[in-house]
Amino acid sequence: MFIMFLGYVLFLVPLPSASQPQAAPQLLRFRDSLPEASKSLLQWNQTTSASAHCSWPGVSCYTNETDFRVEKLELKGFGLTGVLEDSYSFLCGVPDLVLVDLSSNNFSGSIPIVLGNCSQIISVNLNNNHLSGPIPPDVFKPGKLLALGLGENKLSGTIPPEVGQCKRLEYLELNASSLSGEVPSELFSIQNLKYLYLNENKFNGTLPDLPSRCSLLELLLLNNSFHGPLPPSISNCRDLRFLDASFNELRGVLEQGIFAGLMQLDELALARNNFEGQIPMSVWSLRNLTSLKLFGNKFNGSIPEDFRRCVKLTHLDLSENGLTGPIPDSVSYLRNLRIMNLYKNRLSGHIPPGIGNCTPLTDVVLRENNISGVIPPEICGLRNLEFLMLSHNKIEGPIPDCIGSLISLQVFSVFNNSMTGRVPPGITKLTNLTTLNLSVNNLDGVIPSDLGKNLVPGLDFLDLTGNQFTGELPLAACSANRLRRFTLGDNKFVGGFPTEIIKCKSLIRLFLYNNSLQGSIPNEMINSSSIEYFNIRGNMFEGSIPTVLGSWSNLSSVDLSDNKFSGSIPKEFGALQNLVEMNISSNRLTGKIPPELSRCPKIDILDLSKNELKGGVPSEILSSSSLSIIQFQDNKLTGMIPNTSASGQKLRVLQLGDNLLEGHFPCSLNTDLKSLNLSRNKLSGEIPRCIGNLKVLEILDISSNDFSGKIPSVANNMGSLQFLNISYNQLSGQIPDAWAKPLEHPGTSEGNPSLCLASINSGSCRSHKKAHLKGSALAGIITGSFFLTACLLAAIYVLVTRFWHRTPSTPEQSLLHHQSSYEDLPEDLKFVDILRGTEGWSDKYVIGRGKHGTVYRAQSMKSKKHWAIKKVDLTKAKSNTEMRILNLVRHRNILRMGGYSIRNGYGYIVTEYMPEGTLYHLLHKRLPRVALTWEQRSRIALGIAQGLTYLHHDCVPQIIHRDIKSDNVLLDSKFEPKIADFGTAKLDSDVDEDETVSTIVGTLGYIAPENAYSSRLTDKCDVYSYGIILLELLCRKLPVDPSFDEGFDIVSWVRTTLHGYNHHLGFLDEEIMHWEREDQQEALEMVDLALKCTEMVPDIRPSMRDVVSSLLKFQRKFDVNVRIHSTPQQID
Repeated sequence: MFIMFLGYVLFLVPLPSASQPQAAPQLLRFRDSLPEASKSLLQWNQTTSASAHCSWPGVSCYTNETDFRVEKLELKGFGLTGVLEDSYSFLCGVPDLVLVDLSSNNFSGSIPIVLGNCSQIISVNLNNNHLSGPIPPDVFKPGKLLALGLGENKLSGTIPPEVGQCKRLEYLELNASSLSGEVPSELFSIQNLKYLYLNENKFNGTLPDLPSRCSLLELLLLNNSFHGPLPPSISNCRDLRFLDASFNELRGVLEQGIFAGLMQLDELALARNNFEGQIPMSVWSLRNLTSLKLFGNKFNGSIPEDFRRCVKLTHLDLSENGLTGPIPDSVSYLRNLRIMNLYKNRLSGHIPPGIGNCTPLTDVVLRENNISGVIPPEICGLRNLEFLMLSHNKIEGPIPDCIGSLISLQVFSVFNNSMTGRVPPGITKLTNLTTLNLSVNNLDGVIPSDLGKNLVPGLDFLDLTGNQFTGELPLAACSANRLRRFTLGDNKFVGGFPTEIIKCKSLIRLFLYNNSLQGSIPNEMINSSSIEYFNIRGNMFEGSIPTVLGSWSNLSSVDLSDNKFSGSIPKEFGALQNLVEMNISSNRLTGKIPPELSRCPKIDILDLSKNELKGGVPSEILSSSSLSIIQFQDNKLTGMIPNTSASGQKLRVLQLGDNLLEGHFPCSLNTDLKSLNLSRNKLSGEIPRCIGNLKVLEILDISSNDFSGKIPSVANNMGSLQFLNISYNQLSGQIPDAWAKPLEHPGTSEGNPSLCLASINSGSCRSHKKAHLKGSALAGIITGSFFLTACLLAAIYVLVTRFWHRTPSTPEQSLLHHQSSYEDLPEDLKFVDILRGTEGWSDKYVIGRGKHGTVYRAQSMKSKKHWAIKKVDLTKAKSNTEMRILNLVRHRNILRMGGYSIRNGYGYIVTEYMPEGTLYHLLHKRLPRVALTWEQRSRIALGIAQGLTYLHHDCVPQIIHRDIKSDNVLLDSKFEPKIADFGTAKLDSDVDEDETVSTIVGTLGYIAPENAYSSRLTDKCDVYSYGIILLELLCRKLPVDPSFDEGFDIVSWVRTTLHGYNHHLGFLDEEIMHWEREDQQEALEMVDLALKCTEMVPDIRPSMRDVVSSLLKFQRKFDVNVRIHSTPQQID
């Protein structure tokens, strides 16, 4: 751009005077001031010729002159070095020099202060050097300076306000120079300024107003930290052609007419800011607009039909906003459109057939909306189309038969829709196709066998996962030897192992899990040095595992589980230097576990469970320095568990249960072990004192062995123990305190006839006979207590009922005039407001219905503030409990109670109004669909967890909600969650009514398993329900979703599916597929946390305080102040 401005600058230069000293000596002084290496780059040879310097490289003289005066010095990209501050002054002595271009060199040091004293030089370009320090104010002395380029340097500080002194300045380039601070208003007040480039710096503050006589043609502000509004005075710049303020923190609602006068505007970019409201209508009147980029804001409303006025538009990007409504049919008028990006909005309706008129289109990206209907056949007329991305919508119907007409198509993605039918044969005519993603639809039939043939450059990505495809695998997919991903899991493909695909030298990922493939894998299969992920789980492959797999040098993850493989495990696997995960479980493998597996330096997970392996446990594997999970359970392993050095081990999970192991309890285990299963073996002897070293062990199962003797007291060191099973051994004596609570779970200690179930500190162990007598006496006491409690509860019920239904003193008066003494409403809300605001409880004001009442929206006539009113029939609901709890609690993540009223047998509970409704509605019912970022999801998860932590750990008495579900989580305008509906909640100090009845409390899908067999519920039932919400939030599935197989709920579905996706993202909400990799990994970590919360055994579940601690790490990167411990918070 600087060069383009050059001609204009020189046009304004006056003719030189007739008597000026020669320029050559000054230029030579400039050269001689540079380092030796730079001098040699300037071949300026001094001669006696008066015109010799006009031929020097980079030197230009005035034309038609006889005294050979220098006009320009252009040394761009010469590779010069040196401290410019020491050299620039010599250029000031060159008479009539008007332009200096030293850009794209390696000059260092400060910006020369003398630059402002060179009055004859009107254009200076120092872009793309290594200049540092602040911009000297003296640079901007009043003078003739028209153009200054200081961009792409390493400057610091701010723009001096003295810049306003350069009244003639027309061009200023300061981009990518690490400048910061606020932009002085003096800069924006320069009326002659035409080109201003401040992009890619660290500027902040608000944008100054522009002058009433603004001359700007181009204004680049992108990639800074400007905040506040876009100044309305931008409309003064009536000749503006290019405005880019993207990637800042600008916010607010743009005035509808803000762009009305900018009729010359060619490019408008306001992407990645926080603008709200509707896109100004004045945008759609810009007839010269060719590029509109507003992506990554919070714009709402619909795209108007008027946008057809922008007939010159070639690039339209409105993605990642909250736009609703259909794509206008008037898109057909945009005959110059090349790029249409509308992804991640809430658009609905169908794809307009008129899109076929936009023949220049190369990119159509409509993914992550609520678009329905079919793919219109008119789209096949777009012969220039390269990218057609429609994933994550509600598109139905077949792939158009005419798809083969899109001869330029490179990427076709319809992932996660409801498409049906077969893949048309014409798809094989797409010779430029590189990516084909048809996954998670209802497509069926046979894939064309020649898919992938005759493609240039060739197919790179093929994903057909999660359909109903039958027939054989498309083995021609790698005809061009370019295929990297071949993922065809969860279909009904038949046939044998795809040896042809393995020959593809570019292949990285091969996923064929959960199909009906069979036969053996040929051992003569070639060595593949490219494959990293190999998953053929859940097929019917048989025969031996080929040893050639051990030569796949880049293999990182291999899953051969749930097949019919037999024979031994190849020792050649030990040569895999990059192997991280190996799962060969649920096969028919025999022989010994090869110790060579320990030679894999990166192996982290090794699962050989559910086979018929024999021999001992290799000591080399147990002492591995890389393995963290070893699963050898359910085999026929024999011998003793080897004693190995625990030094350097990272083992966290060791599963050796259901084998034939003998000997004693192993004492050489890693002290950081979290889970140990030795159950159903033939282990014997006493439990050794070394067990006390396992201080962080959380799960221990030694059941069904032959352990005997007393449990050593050092077992009290095991303070982290959450699940423990010691049943069916020969243990005796007392139970250590640390083991007492985990053994409260039924069946975990039975089968030890000499074991005292009382803890060491509880006193003496009585005989079984005495215990029996005591138990009988206790039964009588309990029976009597039951009767007394029932009577007491009945009396309380009568009193409470009379209290709530006290006869009004003036029954003949209307409800409006009846004043109950049991009313405490907010100051700005009267009962008349509620009656009028709901039109006498009209259904059109209902915002929710639950087990315990109906919720209405009402507005205060005084303050205009909205409130939520829950109307409860006091004869049927426990509203007294709910009101008592809501009055008791104060926390930002618990719905605030504003007041109540009791009238004619009904209770009216007034709470704050939540404009975004319930989390359930947001996830499953909101149309158009709301796209949720990782930050939003993690904040919602943390908010709910903090609210529950407060109830469980900071309230006295403790409160257990007992009906945590997404429908009882409300969201404010910023998606901050608040727990609601305490109709079934229980205070720890209350009599537990549920101990006397058989009613199961909670909602199907969220109810903890122990609700079915235990009448005494703890806070861990809330933890379980919370885990369900986490899975719901991440998978966007219902707790009992129609898509699950019979007998599956979301927990069992995730546990089985997670393993099938090799800890990848296919089972999560499709939006997550497009997040940053770091966010995706954290989402998987949250899934793990959810599965911990939904463990079958309550005591294994974490506390909500532990959950908050786990979630906080996700929040720290968002730079928010979060509480390490959830404590009561006063709400104003």
